[in-house]
Amino acid sequence: MDDATSARITKQVERWDLYARIVPTVFLILSIFLIFTGIIDFAAAFYLGLGLFALTAVSWWFWTIYTIRHLVNTLSDASAGLQDVREEFRHINKDIRDIRNERE
Repeated sequence: MDDATSARITKQVERWDLYARIVPTVFLILSIFLIFTGIIDFAAAFYLGLGLFALTAVSWWFWTIYTIRHLVNTLSDASAGLQDVREEFRHINKDIRDIRNERE
């Protein structure tokens, strides 16, 4: 994952965290106010909350899948890079052994 993608995902995580803290509280306070003033009834508030919950859950699910895909790609790239480093160490180790054998 490049730095731009990492920074973008970090900002998205911060936004989801803020959303998870603020929206339920605001919805609850607003619903209580609207129910007690008689503008809406409890059933309307319930179904509105249910709809918003479903919308949030689906959005979060797709965002999570997108983020996990980037994580898997990053780990795959890192693994391939580590394999290259491992091969280089093997070649260096072989070269060192060859040099030691030539000296003996």
